[in-house]
Amino acid sequence: MSGLSELFSKKGIRHATVGSVMIKFGSAFFTFLNSILLARLLSLEGFGYYVIAFSTVMLLSVPTTLGIPYLITRYVSKYEVHGNYRAIKGLLIKTNTLVLITTLTIFVIAAISYFFWWGSYESELVETMLYALMLVPVLGFGALRNAALRGMKLIILAELPDALIRNAIFTVLIVGCMLLDNTLTPQNAMLMHVIAGAVAFVLGFIFLRRKLWSQIQGLVPEFHSREWIKQTIPFSINSGVFVVKSKSLVYLLAIFGSVEAVALFEVAMRAASLVSFVMDALNLAISPFISSAFEKGRIGEIQRVVTRTSRIIFLFALPVALAFFIGGKPLLALVFGEVYKNSYVPLVILCGAQLLSAVVGSVGLVLSMTGKQGLLSKSNLIAMAAILVFSIPLIRYFDVTGAALIFGCILIIQNLFLLYYVRKHIQVNTTIF
Repeated sequence: MSGLSELFSKKGIRHATVGSVMIKFGSAFFTFLNSILLARLLSLEGFGYYVIAFSTVMLLSVPTTLGIPYLITRYVSKYEVHGNYRAIKGLLIKTNTLVLITTLTIFVIAAISYFFWWGSYESELVETMLYALMLVPVLGFGALRNAALRGMKLIILAELPDALIRNAIFTVLIVGCMLLDNTLTPQNAMLMHVIAGAVAFVLGFIFLRRKLWSQIQGLVPEFHSREWIKQTIPFSINSGVFVVKSKSLVYLLAIFGSVEAVALFEVAMRAASLVSFVMDALNLAISPFISSAFEKGRIGEIQRVVTRTSRIIFLFALPVALAFFIGGKPLLALVFGEVYKNSYVPLVILCGAQLLSAVVGSVGLVLSMTGKQGLLSKSNLIAMAAILVFSIPLIRYFDVTGAALIFGCILIIQNLFLLYYVRKHIQVNTTIF
């Protein structure tokens, strides 16, 4: 047990990378398994309702956290380098207070909208949405906790609660529902997700308290509010646009397509995410190390870390993408059910885009961790606008395939543009070459 505890407390990049990949692999497994269970146990329409409700929570996370987790990761890492724990304490107080205010504001707006607009929607969707709102504070405050642990380079402890434990508990609850021979509904599924999220949140809080409390207890907090607000704005735009860019297609499909189209698109996105899950894991692992290296002016160190990371990402992404290219349709039918064979073409498009992103590497991460998040904000805004404008006609004429096409094309174009900037202005090549 002591050996396991020591591994979780390691701050080295090798331990962080290995641990993060292991956790991300477990998270991808349980997330994918949950998708399979939900797709098979819920009707196509019911799964669509669940996806819409959860997408709403993800969209609400934008005004809830305001990009603060990225700010916390960068500044906790920066302040720890200089031993400034008073500033860390001040940062955590300010950011948690802000998230509390935004969460309460969202609840008030939701309560008002419930009495004026929600009555016109299907009761199944409304009830699922109400349960989903309970996830807003759980995920919001959980994101701040994760960010603080990542900034301290405790990557494994940061990712364990939400990435692995929450998804694993959700799986256990769904399977338990099956074994008890209870009918699964979108409402029940969302309530199970809330329970799993609450358990993971409590565990994560315990992790952070044990690792940080002794260092900040009794210190007078130091506030740099003006600097934090200035830096939060581009982080807010980046995180907000990223979520809106991916989740807005769910609403556009529901409006201009159908609830069933939402379910088909979700399955394609979940399957395609397996291509990039190693990228997500390694990005989380290396982000504080890039920030620290940049603070010390070690561009060569950043280059070495990024190059090795990009090659590992591509090594894992290629076989997954090829498997879906070659046998995607029978795999979808076997795993999710016959009705989801219609997700094959969107899946191929999304896998192709993710594979090319793996070749380009972690351009967005390098920009965020080196203080160039302003450019990333602008590119994300343009990408979001392009998706919102071009997706409507594509969805109307090509349905789910149109949504996948616009998402994939914008992802590729944006990554190539950011790669050009990173190579020219930061002198870092993020590609596998």
